Amino acid sequence: MTQPPKPAVIDLETRERILQTAFEMFGRYGYDGVSIDQISKACGLSKGAMYWYFRNKEALFVECVKRLRKLFVAHIYGPMAGADNPCEQMLKFFQGIESILKDSENLESVSGLLIGVGRVDRDLIKEFRVRARRDAEQFLASILENGRQFKHFRFLGDALPVARALFIVLEGCLVQARSDTAEQTADAVHRLALGFFLACGAKPPAELGYETLASGVPAPIS
Repeated sequence: MTQPPKPAVIDLETRERILQTAFEMFGRYGYDGVSIDQISKACGLSKGAMYWYFRNKEALFVECVKRLRKLFVAHIYGPMAGADNPCEQMLKFFQGIESILKDSENLESVSGLLIGVGRVDRDLIKEFRVRARRDAEQFLASILENGRQFKHFRFLGDALPVARALFIVLEGCLVQARSDTAEQTADAVHRLALGFFLACGAKPPAELGYETLASGVPAPIS
């Protein structure tokens, strides 16, 4: 089959359509569960035309993982970085999880890409995943440690294991949302947020409504 001529200018709308389609399909079926041929058909393109936009499937998958990372920056890490103090930053963490759950039309794909649905053992992809997770955990750890230094939080040991636990919370919420209702997941995130602040010796922010929930319950540690 003759390969179609390379376009003089890359069509950004077509590239975006390819990325969005691949994002959904990789998230649902995993890297090994999707072929370039399947993605190209879903986009209404020839397989040859696909390679003008992405040199191979691995490159396309990496771009999808980058898109996932940008999603978390927009919903979680960006708002956290712009908050005024560690308590507000951690509140933004949990609010960001809720925001992703409410805003994403492709929740199954988001959670699938995050946890790595399918068999993905290529070095480039593994390295990118590890680096992205490490950066997120170190960012959370820096906020936690800063909060401890200014006596906003109290916890034992290093901040990094706590940050890792929080990342597991993030993953768990997204995975659970694949089977629970939106209301059930939102309630779970809310309770996890309360649990974090109480466990770390901080009074829960007013937005969490702890005073109302805790009527008749001992006051949180101050």
